[in-house]
Amino acid sequence: MNAALSSPDMAAAEGETWRVAGQARWRLWEDEAVVYNGRTGDTHHLADFAAWVFAALCRSPASAAGLARESLASVELRSGETPEAAITRTLDLLRRLTLIEKTRPETER
Repeated sequence: MNAALSSPDMAAAEGETWRVAGQARWRLWEDEAVVYNGRTGDTHHLADFAAWVFAALCRSPASAAGLARESLASVELRSGETPEAAITRTLDLLRRLTLIEKTRPETER
């Protein structure tokens, strides 16, 4: 991930920033991931785009806009969705599975 996407100022300007939840344990392969959620005891298989998003968040917290920009150079969407729509849908899925969480602003830490 490039430095611009991990800059705190850039992330704040782009809205919510997401990170992998602390209780998630994972194994990443080229185009898939298996994630164990220590909070729920569930194991999830992520393929293709969801695995790519999860891997990007493993490297560094990111905003939806930053992930969408990075996806333009990294992945080919076959669903016909815009990168923004695909990222939003995937972040929502990962959030509902409690595999990712919003980062807190510095003032809340």
